[in-house]
Amino acid sequence: MDINIQDDLNAINDQLTTIVEELNKVNQTREQLVQQVQNLNGIAMYLRGKLPPEEEAEKVETSANIVGEVERTDEYPS
Repeated sequence: MDINIQDDLNAINDQLTTIVEELNKVNQTREQLVQQVQNLNGIAMYLRGKLPPEEEAEKVETSANIVGEVERTDEYPS
């Protein structure tokens, strides 16, 4: 039984390259989504500032519940 280590290493390196490329694409998409959330939060804050004082208190409470659910961590493979 012959084992060709070089072919196995090449196959593993190809798989590794493919997976790292996929990870980079997913991370880029994630960063775009984070940016969209931040932009929308900024717009929401601006619009809340335009509300009359009575309505503003109700909207801020609802928005705080939504924003509190978002959690961001940075984890990268070594």
